[in-house]
Amino acid sequence: MVSMIRFVLSLLCLTGPVALWTLSGAAPVLNEFRPLDLWQDTDGNLIQAHGGGILLHDGVYYWYGEDRTPGIHSAVSCYFSTNLLDWQRAGSALWQSNLPVVDGRPTFVERPKVIYNASTRKFVMWMHLEQPGYLYSRAGIAISDLPTGPFKFLQAIRPIANTNAFPSGDHAGQDLYGGTFRDMNLFMDDDGRAYVFYSSEGNWTMYVVRLDSNFTGPETPAVENKTWARLLIHQMREGAAPFKWHGKYFVIASACTGWQPNAANYSVADNILGPWQTFGNPCLGPDAGTTFGSQSTFVLPMPGRPDDFIFMADQWRPRNLSDSRYLWLPFSMRADGSFNIRWLDHWDFSVFLTKLNP
Repeated sequence: MVSMIRFVLSLLCLTGPVALWTLSGAAPVLNEFRPLDLWQDTDGNLIQAHGGGILLHDGVYYWYGEDRTPGIHSAVSCYFSTNLLDWQRAGSALWQSNLPVVDGRPTFVERPKVIYNASTRKFVMWMHLEQPGYLYSRAGIAISDLPTGPFKFLQAIRPIANTNAFPSGDHAGQDLYGGTFRDMNLFMDDDGRAYVFYSSEGNWTMYVVRLDSNFTGPETPAVENKTWARLLIHQMREGAAPFKWHGKYFVIASACTGWQPNAANYSVADNILGPWQTFGNPCLGPDAGTTFGSQSTFVLPMPGRPDDFIFMADQWRPRNLSDSRYLWLPFSMRADGSFNIRWLDHWDFSVFLTKLNP
C-alpha cells in the first residue's frame, strides 16, 4: 500500500498542486515544493537536515544533514524518499557521542555529505568537523554498510597541509591557513573517481582534492594540479555545490559573510582541477542579491533529464538553527552552458516540461 501511495504521488507531481494525507493522518504530504516553508517528515516532525546533501542509491533518495533537534544528541540525520517530496526519517546516521573529543573539547558536524563506493560496498560520509571558535577545521570521515547508518567515525584530517599558500605577508607559512578544512561537498565523477571540494587557507581559497580508492582520504602522493588543485584563489567563497553537465564542471558558491546571506556566483571548468572561470550570480527574482536569503549546499541532478537540476540551499537562522529553512529551486541548462535560478513560491516537477530558461 505504501508503494502504491508513493507511485500515485510521483504521478501527481506532474499534474499540478494537490495536497494529500497519509493513511494515518499524521502528516500532510504535498506534491509540490514550497521554498522556505516549514517542511515536515511523514511523522509530522520538522525535517532536520541542514547543510545537507542527497545520495540516490538503488532508486531511493537519502537526505543527510545537520541534526539541530533540540535536546537530541544526534550529529547527522538521515531521511529517505522515492519521490523527493515525502521524507521518512530513518534516524540518526551519526551520533554526537561517536565524534572525537580533542584536548578535552567536543567536536561538532557541519555540511555532511555521503557517497557510495561500489568497490568496497561502503557508504562514505565526509563532514566539516569543528570546535567552537572554528580553529579545529578538519575533515571528519565515517563509513557504514548501510545508507541509513549507523556510520562509524574513522578519522579527522586536513587532506592537504599546504603551508606555502601564503609565501609572503602576514600569513606566510602558517598551516592554520594552508590546511584548514571548512565548508565542503563531495562529487562523484563519471569515471568513478570521487573528489572533495572545500574552503581552505582560512576560507580564502577553495580546494578540490581527488580521493583514494576507498574514498576515505586524499589520493597519495598528493601532487598539486595532478591530484588536487587550488581554485577560486583568494576569492573567499564557501558553500560549494558542484555538478557536471555535458563534460563541463560547475560549482555554485557563496561569499563568506558568516550567517548573513549574500549573492551566489558560479564557476566553470573543462577539467575538475582547473583552470576555472568565474561568472556572476545565476539567481533571478526577489532577493536574488542574497540568493533568496539562503546559502548553497547541494545541486541534485534530475535522473533521466540531463539538462535539469535542483538547487538546494539553507536559510540559516543562527538564533534558532533548528528553525533554519530549506530552499529548493529547479533550473535547466541552456545550450551555451549558462543557467539561471529563478524564485518560485511553489513548484512541482511539471516545471521541467516547460522552458525554465527563456
